[in-house]
Amino acid sequence: MAYQLELTCPATPGSEGYDQSLVTNATRTFIGFERQGTLLVRASHPEAFRVFVNGAPISLDGVSGEGWHAANIASAIVNGDNYLQVSCLDQDCGALELRIPCPTLRDDTAAWEHNPSLELLDQIINAEVAAGFSCAQLVVVKDGAVIKRARYGAVNSYEPDGTPIPAANRTSVTDETLFDMASNTKMYACNMALQKLASEGRLDLTARVRDYLPEFRDQPGASIPGKDELTVTELLQHQAGFPADPSYHNADYDPALHKVMAGSNANAALFTQSRDEALEKIIATPLEYVPGTATRYSDVDYMLLGFIVEAITDMRLDEYVEQEIYAPLGLTHTTFEPLKHGFSKQDCAATELRGNTRDGMLSFANVRHDTVQGECHDAKAFHVMGGVSGHAGLFSTASDIAVLEQLLINRGGYGDVRLFDEDTLDRFIKPKDTDPSFGLGWRRKAHDGYTAIFSQVPDTASVGHTGWTGTFTLIDPVNHLGIALLTSRRNTPVLDPTKDPNDFVGCHFLTGRYAIAPTLIYQALHTSEEAANALLADLIRAKRAEIAAGGPYDTAPDRADLAALESVAKNRGVCA
Repeated sequence: MAYQLELTCPATPGSEGYDQSLVTNATRTFIGFERQGTLLVRASHPEAFRVFVNGAPISLDGVSGEGWHAANIASAIVNGDNYLQVSCLDQDCGALELRIPCPTLRDDTAAWEHNPSLELLDQIINAEVAAGFSCAQLVVVKDGAVIKRARYGAVNSYEPDGTPIPAANRTSVTDETLFDMASNTKMYACNMALQKLASEGRLDLTARVRDYLPEFRDQPGASIPGKDELTVTELLQHQAGFPADPSYHNADYDPALHKVMAGSNANAALFTQSRDEALEKIIATPLEYVPGTATRYSDVDYMLLGFIVEAITDMRLDEYVEQEIYAPLGLTHTTFEPLKHGFSKQDCAATELRGNTRDGMLSFANVRHDTVQGECHDAKAFHVMGGVSGHAGLFSTASDIAVLEQLLINRGGYGDVRLFDEDTLDRFIKPKDTDPSFGLGWRRKAHDGYTAIFSQVPDTASVGHTGWTGTFTLIDPVNHLGIALLTSRRNTPVLDPTKDPNDFVGCHFLTGRYAIAPTLIYQALHTSEEAANALLADLIRAKRAEIAAGGPYDTAPDRADLAALESVAKNRGVCA
């Protein structure tokens, strides 16, 4: 067990944490949220002490030296930083020991049930599901409480040929349905592990990769050197020099052209579908630019970071995060390879309808052709890394992700579990000098860098990530707010595989473009029916203009989305 604050009073010269300023020895701050909070106290002579939280005296009735007494301090707590003072009236009466756990999430959904903006968000997502979008889960946390928990659609909405599955034959999404987190794996598996290891002093962020993986070196004759001195931080900042996606699993991927050339065997030197060979192939991958001279998001960075976690812990990544992070937090629906851990296909939201073929446009050795459900969609993670990688492969629920988001809002702890300290967290989420939309792994809202995804309204310090399958997470540490919107937007047909095999129908709906959720959620904090309706009218007008302009959003699913929005407006009596 570990706590956000542990204090022994009175402090004595030479004791741990003793401050020569004197006045700070009896005062501390801690994070808390209204209507919850417990102070654990132990003292043989409690009558000799006075304890105050935000100036309010705390009763020490029942405190003894025999065991820890839990004092309820909920009535004195404010949202955010709270002020603790311990005063000793008699220096000869021994010590008083204090412990304060980190906040845990309470349920406050009933109080927000009829919020106009949250109701509008429900109506939009449900209308879009009826119009062809697949499914979603949503959990919103604010000030230490879950204020919104919802689920929409079915775990699989289409047959492999794109025909909608009849409603009677669909399995509805529940709060326990697992979603393929895709690149959110980078944050909620790999980064969580790295932050814990760095906090424990087992990982040096300034160290070279080869300090942990000795075989990681420049290859003889490399046209762009840099691996010998490449650091862990450069991997985390996506400035390591690696290509975005070397497609190790596909022998016909041409690294020079950055596309698949059927029958070319152009990727023969890097091709593998064995986890045992993956690190060797990464080491052999030529760099595309000198490390540190550019920022290019790459899955390879996190494949390497996953291997570093494994080298430090002598455990496979999935085993480490389960044992050291998920189990201590009580997360029962967060796992790699769910079909091997007690879950069925119907427990998982499906992704691509015809395997990894992009509606038949792509083929490679062992490519999947059936609807992907319960297996990670990412081909490198599945075929090369055996389903467990630092860059993809994690499955979870919005409820479990909300706990991990609250962990960050709490500055590294949850209940009596402490995973990393505040200084380590600060290092990971602070803006990168050359691009403030990046931290160490985390994507940051910044002022302009990530607003198309995070929307304009969260604080600029907000962090989070997205996943290709349709997962979106946002953590606003200033406003103590977290959003987990998990969708399966790729569980829809490819719009035109001959034109763009990566353009799925689900990506044309507002829910699949993410920003609608944070916009309405923040509006919900200061909302009215009139403001919600005005925003809906704005959305409809903007959607009409987008379609009228032609181009990539003048499509059948966009028109279906417009009709869905108009149906919501009609039901709400909004003229748009």
